[in-house]
Amino acid sequence: MKRRPNPIYAKAGAYTGLAFVIPAAMYAGYWLGGHADASLGTGYWAITGLMAGFAGGLYEVYRQALRIERIGKQRRGGPADGADTPGGAA
Repeated sequence: MKRRPNPIYAKAGAYTGLAFVIPAAMYAGYWLGGHADASLGTGYWAITGLMAGFAGGLYEVYRQALRIERIGKQRRGGPADGADTPGGAA
């Protein structure tokens, strides 16, 4: 007898991975900004990179959360094209 994977555990695992996206993006932006500061002799690129990393990480979390929910709806047999969301496809 073949067992089907539980979608709740799959979604929980995917959401757990999202916890690392924003800090990793912020670190990458800060690191790149720090190198830009060192090479250009300025003092603001590290903070700018930190903010850009936060914005990019937040956007990626949003995209991934939508993808995870879409996969969950496909497994349940619901509409996956966004028709049930405001502003979704009609």
